[in-house]
Amino acid sequence: MEMAAAYKLWSRSKKMGFRYTTILSDGDSKVFKYLSDKNIYGADTEIKKEECVNHVSKRFGTALRKVVQEWRTKGVTLGGKSHGSLKEETIKKLTRYYQNAIRRNKGNVNSMKTAIYATLLHNISTDQKPQHHKCPTGKDSWCFHQAAMANGKTPGSHKSHLKTPVNEKFLPKIMPIYQRLASHELL
Repeated sequence: MEMAAAYKLWSRSKKMGFRYTTILSDGDSKVFKYLSDKNIYGADTEIKKEECVNHVSKRFGTALRKVVQEWRTKGVTLGGKSHGSLKEETIKKLTRYYQNAIRRNKGNVNSMKTAIYATLLHNISTDQKPQHHKCPTGKDSWCFHQAAMANGKTPGSHKSHLKTPVNEKFLPKIMPIYQRLASHELL
């Protein structure tokens, strides 16, 4: 149904004297592939696919929840109540940080990637191992560490300032999600 409707709409656009060149996707590539295969406007007009930020960030949260469930079946607890666990509240915040990183860096894929990884590294940082090198610098930075440094102050403890701590031992389990959803092709 969606494919036929999209084809009809795109075909009709030629009669009106304009062409669609970009399709906004919800992650499903069927319509994009169908329109590309139909070659509606000829070989000289490439159709591009853009992903909806809301749908992509939803995939991010879903992927984190899935990893927590998969490891639970193997007897490894990633969620739970301990400090730095991937509980639902933490997953929601990480998802919002991911979404904000994309929105704040619209049009610059490299900046998006840096901002996405900054949120991960920021949240696995500890007083013993601060990891704020990708966080934005300056007095107005969302990163408490970078803001303190810019103001000539000593950063406070991570335990009191870090709102969404993630235990670094979970990094190997969640890094593939970050790599996949911060890929150049997707962004």
